This record gives sequence, structure tokens and C-alpha cells, in this order.
Amino acid sequence: MRMVDVIHTKRAGKRLTDEQIQFFVDGVASGQIPDYQISALLMAIFFQG
Repeated sequence: MRMVDVIHTKRAGKRLTDEQIQFFVDGVASGQIPDYQISALLMAIFFQG
């Protein structure tokens, strides 16, 4: 799974799967996801709900 795909899913207004959410949480906790991708997903969540 790629973080960019998770971001695109949420930007399109779709619901994230449990696997996508877990991928995000694990990536943030391990430091493998860069800050700009974390910010992009959080912004998409803010605007799309």
C-alpha cells in the first residue's frame, strides 16, 4: 500500500478502510510517513469529513 493512494481515496471523498487507517497509524508511529503526507491526509479528512 502507498500513502499517496490513501490520500487520493480521502481526497475523492471516499471512506478509508480499516487497513488504510492502520497503515497510516503504523506509518506515523514508526516515522516512515513524511510530515507532508501526514498533513495532506489530515487536510483531506478535515475538508471531506
